[in-house]
Amino acid sequence: GEGSIPACQALIYSGILFAAFVFLYLAGIRGAWLLLGTLGAGFHPLVLLNVWRIHDGNPTVLLVLGFLACGLWYMKSKNGWSIVAWGAITGLMLVARVNTILLILPAMFLLRKKTILFLASTALVFMAVNMAIKQTPFFFPSHGYYNLFSGANEYSAEYLLKDFSGENSHADALRARGYGDMETFEARLNFPPETYKKLAIEYIKNNPLEYAKLGAIKAVTLFRPGYHGQGFSIIKIILALPFFVWLFFVWKTKREFFAKENLFVFLVAALYLLPFIVANADPRYRFPMDIVFILDSVRRWLRCRRAS
Repeated sequence: GEGSIPACQALIYSGILFAAFVFLYLAGIRGAWLLLGTLGAGFHPLVLLNVWRIHDGNPTVLLVLGFLACGLWYMKSKNGWSIVAWGAITGLMLVARVNTILLILPAMFLLRKKTILFLASTALVFMAVNMAIKQTPFFFPSHGYYNLFSGANEYSAEYLLKDFSGENSHADALRARGYGDMETFEARLNFPPETYKKLAIEYIKNNPLEYAKLGAIKAVTLFRPGYHGQGFSIIKIILALPFFVWLFFVWKTKREFFAKENLFVFLVAALYLLPFIVANADPRYRFPMDIVFILDSVRRWLRCRRAS
């Protein structure tokens, strides 16, 4: 019923608070700052709003924070259970968001010879959950090429700048290629993924410089104020701040850039956002990272205070 949506989202919200708490605790934060940092993540307006609607933002936040917390747990303990838990969270994360697959790289870098246990745990959970939901151990959504084409056609820049996303470029781009019956969203969404792949790769091969420019536009689009829509407001500007505050603290802690914790969080953030720069960008896509930016800014700031 209608009440089941907020009930499920409330459980996810509780998980976000717990994962944020564990991340900060494992980073060595105690007392009032531990509480304030946790609440800073939990009181983010979109985290609260998502409790009352059907949206995959909060589950993604939970899984990414769980991934980070498990990474810190392994760095602190080096025990097998932390590796198994890290792999299990990664498997769930890949089921929910297959474009997070690049996050496996910093995990493998940290684990080195223990990577096999991590990958086995990841694969086992990934296959088990897919079997339960999709009745196949390996299920990969096909909309990736839809997103790739959104950010790889001659109309992408116009719509990225105008609509904060390249998705609305499909109608013009497909019409220009002779697909005139693609006027509805449903028709474009159901368009053959392999054809989207072919058209996007053709554009990239034939227009490498334009595609590079699109990458820059997508990077700017990701961090534009607000999560969507035209115009500016104080609220939109505030919602855009976590990334820039985080960048400031990355700079403040630059002497420790290659410290394991710092490098791990930085790589997770960069590799999470990279697929959106390759495919299609939208300010909404950075939302899970905004929560990470808030928590990691607290961690880095307190590290700066201790150093001084």
